[in-house]
Amino acid sequence: MGFLIASLNISAEQREALLSLLPQMTEAQLGDLANVLEANYLQAATKKSDGQLADELKNTEEKYRQTVRQINANTAKELDAIA
Repeated sequence: MGFLIASLNISAEQREALLSLLPQMTEAQLGDLANVLEANYLQAATKKSDGQLADELKNTEEKYRQTVRQINANTAKELDAIA
């Protein structure tokens, strides 16, 4: 839990306030807080990877569309040659 709180992008005062609340929290509340903090941490940690993946998907989609256009153009030429 300490690692997740330390990784938050918050002021030291906010971090201390959060830490001071921990002893008063129930086990269920601590579990919920841990889940939220973990999700926040993972989102921040994978932000760069997510952007790279999105860029790669866009590039792949554009290559696919170019290939389909080229195949369609070649097919149309071949059909015109037959006729």
